[in-house]
Amino acid sequence: MLKLHFIDVADGDSILIELTEGPLSFRMLVDTGHRHVAPAAGSRRLTALAYLHQLGIHRLDAVVITHLHQDHFGGLLPLLEQIRVDALYTGYLPVHPGSQIICPSGADKTVRGLIGCLNDWSRAAASLLAAGSRLHTITENCTLAPGSGLRAELILPNPPLSSLQRRCWDALQEGRPVDAQALYWSSKSRNPGSVRIALAYAGRRIHLSGDCYGAVWDQEALLPCDILKVPHHGDGKAMTGLLAQKLRPVHAVISCAAEYDSRKDRPSLRTMELLAAQGTRIWFTDGFSSQPYTAQRWPAAVFTIESDGTIGTPCAEKSGGNHDYNGFI
Repeated sequence: MLKLHFIDVADGDSILIELTEGPLSFRMLVDTGHRHVAPAAGSRRLTALAYLHQLGIHRLDAVVITHLHQDHFGGLLPLLEQIRVDALYTGYLPVHPGSQIICPSGADKTVRGLIGCLNDWSRAAASLLAAGSRLHTITENCTLAPGSGLRAELILPNPPLSSLQRRCWDALQEGRPVDAQALYWSSKSRNPGSVRIALAYAGRRIHLSGDCYGAVWDQEALLPCDILKVPHHGDGKAMTGLLAQKLRPVHAVISCAAEYDSRKDRPSLRTMELLAAQGTRIWFTDGFSSQPYTAQRWPAAVFTIESDGTIGTPCAEKSGGNHDYNGFI
């Protein structure tokens, strides 16, 4: 059986993949959400670490970090203090783990944010190495096959551009000069360069798309899928009409906070309409509510896929939620 836990980390991403078939077990965490998740009325949001504690998990076979934004990797450092990680996969690893970049004076907000992320990431890489974890840089598409028919393809949207981004960040770490325009571009390319994961199990297809904007991959040859983790928290860049038509997901999960963010249009009504037009049932990790969507309150939206391909959908009882859940079609 395969379990997919879309953890309620509010405005962020963290997804636990659990495979159990007889004596075989495999656990992979895709992203770790923010380091801290503030409580909110009517929400059961929590950190990825707190959720793993609830399940009694102290070791992960693998962690995938889709890209370097705090809402996707910020929770990694505290997690590493208590959870053993055997292997990590990501699109960029620092050339000098543990070293820190000095932010140039007068740097704009985008560059300051990037350097802060790179420094936190450097500390996390050093902690992983000290713990004996195996670190893998994704430079092209690769496949993990832990057994029992599960395949996880790690997809790098544009390897040549990712290579340029890595070279830019390596130069920063080594104190070499970096063109200001290239530095700004490397920061803005984090979302569209986000690693995607395509899972296949028991005849079912699942797409975990990180923050990879819909327009980045809607020209690819894609088959309809059963479960889609909607990119970029369901905002206006998440989905194009073409991508929705190609994927036609049976279920779509939007990982977002309960509060609508008008500045970022998150989650976007247009994105939800594009999915609904394909007959997709939409789920939210947090207690988002807007007509015709009703609040779903749980620490995680949990899907199960049996070895015969039967899909079990989230419910309040299975995912530890309370009884005020009111699902919808």
